Amino acid sequence: MNGFRRFLPRSFFILHSSLFLFLSACSNNPYRPGEAAKPVYFSSFDEPPSKMDPARAYYSHEGEIIGQIYEPPLTYHFLKRPYEVIPLTAAEPPKPTYYGNDGKVLDDSDPPADLVARVEYTVRLKRGILYQNHPCFAKDADGAPCYRNVKPADIERFEWPTDFERQGARELRARDYALQIRRLADPRLTCPIFSTIEQYMEGMSELQKAYTAMLEEIRKKRKDAKGAAYNQEKDEKDDPILLDYMKPDLPGVEVLDDYAYRIVLKRKYPQILYWLCMHFFGPMPQEALDFYTQPAMAEKQFSINRCPVGTGPYYLKVFRPNELIVLERNPNYHEDFYPTDGNPGDAEAGLLADAGQRLPFIRTQYYHSEKEAITHWHKFLSGYYDASGIANDVFDKAVNISRLEGPQLSDSMIAQGIRLITDVDTSLFYLSFNMLDNVVGGYDEKRAKLRRAVSIAMDSNEFLNIFLNGRGIAAQGPIPPGIFGYRSGEEGTNPFVSAWDPKTRRHVRRPLETARKLMEEAGYPGGVGPDGKPLTLYYDHSQGGDTAFRAQVDWTRKKMALIGIRLEERGTDLTRYREKRQQGNWQLGGGGWLADYPDPENFLFLFYGPNREAQKDGPNMTNYENKEFDDLFGKMESMGNTLDRQNIIDRMVAIIQRDAPAVWQFHPVSFALTHRWYRNVKPHQMSYNVMRYKRVEPGLRIERQNEWNRPMLWPVVLLAVILLAGAVPAAVVVYRKERGL
Repeated sequence: MNGFRRFLPRSFFILHSSLFLFLSACSNNPYRPGEAAKPVYFSSFDEPPSKMDPARAYYSHEGEIIGQIYEPPLTYHFLKRPYEVIPLTAAEPPKPTYYGNDGKVLDDSDPPADLVARVEYTVRLKRGILYQNHPCFAKDADGAPCYRNVKPADIERFEWPTDFERQGARELRARDYALQIRRLADPRLTCPIFSTIEQYMEGMSELQKAYTAMLEEIRKKRKDAKGAAYNQEKDEKDDPILLDYMKPDLPGVEVLDDYAYRIVLKRKYPQILYWLCMHFFGPMPQEALDFYTQPAMAEKQFSINRCPVGTGPYYLKVFRPNELIVLERNPNYHEDFYPTDGNPGDAEAGLLADAGQRLPFIRTQYYHSEKEAITHWHKFLSGYYDASGIANDVFDKAVNISRLEGPQLSDSMIAQGIRLITDVDTSLFYLSFNMLDNVVGGYDEKRAKLRRAVSIAMDSNEFLNIFLNGRGIAAQGPIPPGIFGYRSGEEGTNPFVSAWDPKTRRHVRRPLETARKLMEEAGYPGGVGPDGKPLTLYYDHSQGGDTAFRAQVDWTRKKMALIGIRLEERGTDLTRYREKRQQGNWQLGGGGWLADYPDPENFLFLFYGPNREAQKDGPNMTNYENKEFDDLFGKMESMGNTLDRQNIIDRMVAIIQRDAPAVWQFHPVSFALTHRWYRNVKPHQMSYNVMRYKRVEPGLRIERQNEWNRPMLWPVVLLAVILLAGAVPAAVVVYRKERGL
């Protein structure tokens, strides 16, 4: 190139630069030329995942990435509702074998829980499934790992594991699943589901104690070797400890051979099949742990937590957390096909047009960092993002809400061929009362009436209209729509707080006068207590919060004031707030729960006594404990979805509606917009591994992008004239100097 340039006068480059500026001004396309013409997906993120270790990751924005990389043995059918468990890497969903107290197999295929002393599930894997290509699997001619005992200088030039010259792969084995289940007990990882899993799986509590002892022994040896200079945090950051996870005994997981492993439970728990659909139970290759725990890798910040290794349809190709995340199609991905059946209406909606086709369809997924929702919105309208949510400040421009017809797209959205997709989220938002508190807690009728009064004052419909553009359903209890046990319409009404309005076909809060009467009966007439002082309640939360949070707190304060209650905030730093929660030293607090799996147990266990947060560190934030409720929970959790189970659930919901340990606020309704070239879109609340079903039509996308982004040429032409007017004289001067004129 340098040789070629010598034959061109500098005047050429002055004119060429001016022309380049002119052409650049004619396009607002943010992508490289030709990129949008490929089978790729474009989207954005506002917060990058901070945890991608499948034993640690828990939030949705983390699951959206690693759910496409790690494959648990089971998953959910993409189209069928209610959700149906199907095999992913397993040959078929495992069936339970029940054992009685005498150690013998029970003949009953669905025995009562009190007769079951042990349950076994044998998971048999499909053969031939390979991991993604990765340097941890690379071996030399002698079969030894290529990248063992590497020095920092050896890998200094590599920015990501895909940059390593030597890559390898190997077949998925049952041991990988056993290894990952064991990792859930590593106390350093603080697995968010461990407290639940240890209740059911044989030996998990003992395994965590064994790992704790192993860590203490290793740390003691390191401290003795380094003496006063020992800094545990820095030492383990620079030189991570690699535990021998397979060394201690774990009767709850047994590797039978390369393609089969057995899970052993202490009692009947059919929900284990749902857990086997989650990334926590995906496979972990030992090679990856060996690779990443080398000090040189730690120095480069290469770790399981940032650089996942899986068998899924995609692998993480680029991770620049403040700029770009790229998922690329895994060339080693096993046979997987689009479903051939679904629910009524799916075929008519075009959701079975790809029936039987090999997956995945999309080659690359690009996620660009967008800190402002409005930036994403404008790029979506320009056709540069394939799908979008709807921010509150643009909602009215996109959607019209009708009481009778429901949400409808605006004319401008329809004109662009944009589609609206809505779905009630399987989630719950609620305001928690600490049942251990001396004022709002307790189980006598007066305390319950105080909580009911607050529940009436906190009008969920008003909250939804003000803060969520009406995108939600007023909750009557803990179970959301789409989950077995939910009661809709009039029969689902919480009689202590709400009434059913047949005209609008929704639940409405009882009048404020009812709440004021309850306040009087609770001993606080007009909000004044027996001591003659106004009742003051305290809202505990971690410090910070955006503008929306501040507005919601102010709204809550005003609602409380309507029944004579003063609300004050007690904001503390996150660490202190968590301590208060664990100690039960708080009064009111916000709560929310997103379904881990489609079973009512996953919501009712939020109020199960043994799961209380204080002292037990469980998910029961309210610390609610009611023997009748707990006894019914013990029966309900192991039952199939039968009429008997529904009847028990109805009794449980009635109990907590009466006791009111929480203000049941709302179940959100998600709104998504998609362009017509983005196909096979059906909301799925239970799995993040659904991008493999999606398809794009790049030709239509390019056509619409060109149509919607035609440049306004007159300002560009004017700019070009100005640039050229200045460039030509300069070019002439340079030309003359070069020729000695």
